[in-house]
Amino acid sequence: MASSKFCKSLVYLYIFTYILQLGSLLAESKEAEESEELLVFTVATAETDGFKRFIRSTKKYGLSVKTLGLGEEWKGGDMEMGTGGGHKIILLKEAMEQYKDREDLIVMFTDSYDLVFTSGEKDILAAFEKMNSKVVFSAEGFCWPDRDLMDDYPLVKMTEKRYLNSGGFMGYAPQIYSILTSSAVGFEDDDQLFYTKIFLNKDLRKQLSIKLDTKNEIFQNLHGALDEVKLKFKGGSSFLYNTYSGSTPMVVHGNGPIKPEFNALNNYLVDHWTPINGCQGCKEDTISINGLKEEDHPKVLLSIFIERPTPFIKEFFEKVAALKYPKSRIDIFLHYADTYHTEDVNKFLLEHQNDYASVTQYTPESKINQWKAKNMAIDECININCQYFFMLDSEAHLDNANVLTTLIEQNRSVIAPLIMRPGKLWSNFWGAIGRDGFYKRSDDYMEIIEYRKKGIWNVPYMANVILVHGHRLEELRGAFLNGDLDPDMAFCKTLRDKGVFMYVMNKADDYGHLINSDNVDPTHVHEEMYQMFDNRQDWERKYIHPDYYKHLNELELTQPCPDVYWYPVVTPEYCEHLIEIMETHDGGKGWSGGKNEDARLAGGYENVPTVDIHMNQVGLEPHWLTFLKDYIAPVSLKAFPGFYTRSNAIMNFVVRYKPDEQPLLRPHHDSSTFTINLALNRVGVDYEGGGCRFLRYNCSITSPHRGWALMHPGRLTHYHEGLRTTSGVRYIMVSFVDP
Repeated sequence: MASSKFCKSLVYLYIFTYILQLGSLLAESKEAEESEELLVFTVATAETDGFKRFIRSTKKYGLSVKTLGLGEEWKGGDMEMGTGGGHKIILLKEAMEQYKDREDLIVMFTDSYDLVFTSGEKDILAAFEKMNSKVVFSAEGFCWPDRDLMDDYPLVKMTEKRYLNSGGFMGYAPQIYSILTSSAVGFEDDDQLFYTKIFLNKDLRKQLSIKLDTKNEIFQNLHGALDEVKLKFKGGSSFLYNTYSGSTPMVVHGNGPIKPEFNALNNYLVDHWTPINGCQGCKEDTISINGLKEEDHPKVLLSIFIERPTPFIKEFFEKVAALKYPKSRIDIFLHYADTYHTEDVNKFLLEHQNDYASVTQYTPESKINQWKAKNMAIDECININCQYFFMLDSEAHLDNANVLTTLIEQNRSVIAPLIMRPGKLWSNFWGAIGRDGFYKRSDDYMEIIEYRKKGIWNVPYMANVILVHGHRLEELRGAFLNGDLDPDMAFCKTLRDKGVFMYVMNKADDYGHLINSDNVDPTHVHEEMYQMFDNRQDWERKYIHPDYYKHLNELELTQPCPDVYWYPVVTPEYCEHLIEIMETHDGGKGWSGGKNEDARLAGGYENVPTVDIHMNQVGLEPHWLTFLKDYIAPVSLKAFPGFYTRSNAIMNFVVRYKPDEQPLLRPHHDSSTFTINLALNRVGVDYEGGGCRFLRYNCSITSPHRGWALMHPGRLTHYHEGLRTTSGVRYIMVSFVDP
């Protein structure tokens, strides 16, 4: 029995010892596995916007990064124009000296200006181990820079990438060091050709265990592969999916001439914007100037450009003056190219010039064109040591007085608020750009301009209103002149070429709007009166009475006489402008003689003549007919329930009453279903007497309000007369609706 117990104890001891040894082996294996580290190297001689984006992605995913060459002079040639990049190899070789014997260290090298990570160390190492190789280079679909080497590459499947790209590779430190020291390289030698020759050397490829990531399991080079990839979202995360290989690459490289497309993808990658969380990237790197003393606010050069006749310029200047930013910290550079706006500019300067730190003005007499003026503005900003360059075209109306402060607080190199032509798809930015350098609609353009996606968006082109950080200006000298491009396109191309990001912001929907100045006729008196179709929003704000909609929505309309309705419809400014248009028509000689014979009419005869000018004589008839349909018809439906007007009117005219010309109008019926009688000036101020008397009801209206309309039935019931004007001049606008 004792022997049996001893044997059992011995077995248990062996089992226990085996378990301990096995546990020890597993622990050692796990420790060895966990001891593998990933160290990322990159080269960046300058802190460009692209580099900052790269660093953001590495921080997002907790990667350890060493940046080489920062602050040094770049000696690797102009890689955008051709080959080069040997400087990167030299810097990496020097950095790898201390790691060359670290067999537990996995090293990754990537470019930085046009590359981001979309996952962290754990996922990257797992994918690397799965590839069962000591070194893995990224792959692409182009054999560059030496196409003669194409046939030397191993064959791959149709869905895979065959050729080496040097923008991203990784491997164990000793093998990476061996590659870097395998042959000499010069600063301007091509780095991709250097690595390609090593890979195509079968002996070295086998000895160092080098593979290409042909299935994009780690690296994704986008040039030539944009159609293969798709943005996807999962929860609050964003990632790129390769539809050809079914992989989810973790290092995304915008190599080659697809930088605008790569920038657009990065509006979403690295969780910058996701459907669940919105724009997380918008919250990063922002600053606040709220609460700063006036003298501590950044110094801004506000550069105003009026390059062609622009409607609503008075309102433009009013909004500039209303900006909630200390004027003592704003210097103004103003260029206007046409004498059409001399009076507007002078009025603005007379009222506000002394409020600003300084004003530099270039008039039409200076004969400076637009591109030169804008380049001069940048030079001026640099000369006065400004901290921000704020460019504003006259077409851009800043409706939000806080917009300048908001833009500054985003802390971007170049940024603009989203502004649009109201009711149109026309905005101040392009979401994409074609190979010809001109407009191309991006997939998300509609979602951005309709505010279904809100945030800050990296775009390839913007215009009209732009804020540039002062530290960028030195490299932008002369940026508004670039070949035959117009100044704004030249400026944006310069930014793209220099890797400076442009952002458009649509966090809110009230920054401002764009004026359409395409169809301005500078020969018009009060051109804004003619802008009803091109700029309806501004036209209405300027000319429709502020109480119009209030009265329209009231339960009952005011009736000063039976079935005569009275309501506000246009502003005093509309009345003044219409009078001035009529009084200046044909040099002031455009008024009819008030005779029965009237060649303007189809029959040549007017039964109840007045001294008047028809709207079609001054080019305003289409506008007035639209006015009737949009602003009069809704009231008429309320006044005359069940009657639906066609808003048709043949007789639309301004009447002038003067004691020594035509002081009154005899009793008559109007040739209309209903008539509009709009008072254009003020009784007791501009004239005495006057008014309208409805004979059947013995009811007179002798104190009409300027800008208010009388609306009454025309035929049969409302026989009326124009009462005598005893002094001054009385003007009314009359329309016979649905004759």
